[in-house]
Amino acid sequence: MVKKIRKRFILFNMIVITCVFIFLATVIYFGSTTNQSISRFVSIMIIILLLSFVTSYVISKYALQPIKQAWQKQLDFTADASHELRTPLAVIKTNLEIVMDNPDETVESQMKWLQNIEAEHTRMAKLVEDLLTLSRADIGEQSLFLSTFMIDEVIRQVTDTFRPLCQQKGITLKQDIEMGISFHGDEKRISQLIVILLDNAVQYTPHGNITVRLRQKEGKLELTVQDTGKGIPKEDTQKIFERFYRANHTRSLNPDGSGLGLSIAKWIVAEHNGTISAKSELGKWTKITVNL
Repeated sequence: MVKKIRKRFILFNMIVITCVFIFLATVIYFGSTTNQSISRFVSIMIIILLLSFVTSYVISKYALQPIKQAWQKQLDFTADASHELRTPLAVIKTNLEIVMDNPDETVESQMKWLQNIEAEHTRMAKLVEDLLTLSRADIGEQSLFLSTFMIDEVIRQVTDTFRPLCQQKGITLKQDIEMGISFHGDEKRISQLIVILLDNAVQYTPHGNITVRLRQKEGKLELTVQDTGKGIPKEDTQKIFERFYRANHTRSLNPDGSGLGLSIAKWIVAEHNGTISAKSELGKWTKITVNL
């Protein structure tokens, strides 16, 4: 696809540039009818063709680079999405076959397989929802609904919903949130951002502490979520925000993850003109910092 666009781009530029130079050469040619002027005309035409090709090639190389990158990104996205969807579909199919092979069994006796189907359906539905979010964001259809709200209250409410899960896992969830901070943005998306960051922290912290901090500094907000979990290798701290990327050592801790959560978090932060970054020490702690 990109090669076809490039060829057409080169052809178009060659035609335009050639027409311009043909006009100039024609003026020169009709200005005189000597053998010398004819030779000069032929030489000019050869130079024109060479310049047209070289110029078009160089221009197309740089002009089509963003298109090439976007196209490759789309191909990778499709391949990764297909790979992630293949597993839950295979599990659903296998469990359905087991149920269908035993038509005389009661629903209660088949509950194990039905629960597997339900779990994979939930996982696939979440994955599809995340894929749609990123896909719409890529083409600019995912817009924000802006309003002014108390961001400290939103963060506190979301954090409180994670307390039972943290208690169940033996994790101490701490809050260090500055009070009375208003923010102009999409309240639903900011809430989703906090959910993603806390969910990641809980998934990769077998035990220990998770601390949520919010500070206002010189008109800007700094939100951090820090845990005492497994940590991230230094070379992976930038890659974790890429779509479908999951560090090898984290797969065993969260086998059902898709690697899309932090990509959506990055998009939410970027839409609010902010930045998100990660720092970590393997086996000790991880800190995600959001500046808005």
